[in-house]
Amino acid sequence: MASTESQFQTLVRNTLGFLGYTVIETGKARRKVQCPRCKNLHYPTGWQGNSLGCPDLYVHCQHWQLPVALGIELKTKTGAVRKEQKCMADQNMTVICRTLEQVLDVLLKYERIYGCEKQVERLEKFIERNPIGS
Repeated sequence: MASTESQFQTLVRNTLGFLGYTVIETGKARRKVQCPRCKNLHYPTGWQGNSLGCPDLYVHCQHWQLPVALGIELKTKTGAVRKEQKCMADQNMTVICRTLEQVLDVLLKYERIYGCEKQVERLEKFIERNPIGS
């Protein structure tokens, strides 16, 4: 089990890549910037970086016939959800997942919606052969 959000994100990214998904990371700030007014260092948001509430990952699969991506916000079991993240999840723009099992369950749901039986079978076999636990 990953103990930090960064480790969790790496686990999810690697697992989904193995399963054939394209994973776009958005949640990693590359470097801190200095506020011109207060001179404090902070990670960029808005026009300088990610918008507040932007999910950690966008996931897409080539066989999806629509130009869509699933927004996934990753949190550890005790990680706090910011109000902007909750707002996006409440609007069904993203999903908040605290385990790899939750991520895979959400992907199974989407694969069923898109009617991708081959990928549903692949995900089910992967889950069966790799018991993850919560």
